Amino acid sequence: MLLDAAEDVIVIPGSKATASLRRQLTELGESARTGALHVGGRPGGVLYLVAGRIAYAETPACPGLGERLVASGRVAAAAWRTVLAEGRGAHRVGRLLMRDGLIGQNELASRVVATIADATHELLQSIEAPVRFVPGERHWLGPVRGVDLGSLGHVTARRLRIGRGGGPFRPGHAPRPPTMTHSGCD
Repeated sequence: MLLDAAEDVIVIPGSKATASLRRQLTELGESARTGALHVGGRPGGVLYLVAGRIAYAETPACPGLGERLVASGRVAAAAWRTVLAEGRGAHRVGRLLMRDGLIGQNELASRVVATIADATHELLQSIEAPVRFVPGERHWLGPVRGVDLGSLGHVTARRLRIGRGGGPFRPGHAPRPPTMTHSGCD
């Protein structure tokens, strides 16, 4: 989100087709709602909010947390499946990853922020984006301390202005982000 200094209003960048998504996301944030904002169309996805803040976001257009952890070799596929099976229903996958020593708090928080930024970027450039809010719906990851999205709007705005290759952005043509590797930020 961006703060427009001239008008002191929050502006979420995106395509014209995402105006409804941006409007509802702003309203949910301002009213501190908790639940899931389901976004239809292509690529589609879900933004999970806790007290009006984005806690997780997912879309088939980019890898989720599990894909990133396994693909980078940070967490073995079998360990990921075990933690997901045990924690999914109780919304505590994040806690279990840390409890089992698979990932540290700081790395988990930074990977969640990267996942949210990539998914939100894809959703805000959708060709069409019908939305539906489900109050109280939570993500299986659970709460993750240290997830700070203060600059998410600025990152998204920059991506939308220049595109990923430095050239002009074209909706629906952004490449999938590269697989993250362990950066030793535990």
